[in-house]
Amino acid sequence: MKNPKSIFSSISILILLLLSSSTFGQFKGKMTFNNMGKERSFDVYSAKNGYRYEFNEDGHDGAVIVNKNSQQVFILMPWKKMAIKSPANNLMSKMNDPLQAFEYYQSSGILKEAGKEKVNGINCTKSILYNKDNPSQKMFTVWYSDEYKFPMKMVNHIDGNKNSGMEMKDVEPWKPDPEKFEVPSGYNIMDVPGMPNK
Repeated sequence: MKNPKSIFSSISILILLLLSSSTFGQFKGKMTFNNMGKERSFDVYSAKNGYRYEFNEDGHDGAVIVNKNSQQVFILMPWKKMAIKSPANNLMSKMNDPLQAFEYYQSSGILKEAGKEKVNGINCTKSILYNKDNPSQKMFTVWYSDEYKFPMKMVNHIDGNKNSGMEMKDVEPWKPDPEKFEVPSGYNIMDVPGMPNK
């Protein structure tokens, strides 16, 4: 985490995970995310209109706050008392976010429900997205919890890495703390370098 752009690149893959939901479930849990051969762990806190995930990378604690109403993402760096601001729909997020990629392909794919399964004790609907032009090709498999309004597991079959995806564990109801969804006072807020906000 040498500079703001590298910080954003390392976590932007997840920042839109919930933005397709009308409201979010109120819960907390742990997310394991595998991408490009690297595993990352996040503590996830979800409320009706936003979510936060906390991480430690290169020995530094940080957090990401996403507010659906404002469509803004803030990456907090407590050791610098700095927050990086970006619109949720910026190009880097769309290119790297698994749910946005899934939704992009869904518009030209065939989504089929594949039954009900539990993921770490949570009831989910399992769905598989197939390529419309090649109906035998799987593109994504998603396990979605109606209770928590969140995918509990997602596998990306088209990126060439069999371990690519995310999974939630230790999910439980949570009473949101409003302070978790605010940038602390005294933080310097800056835009993502090279990515002007709209």
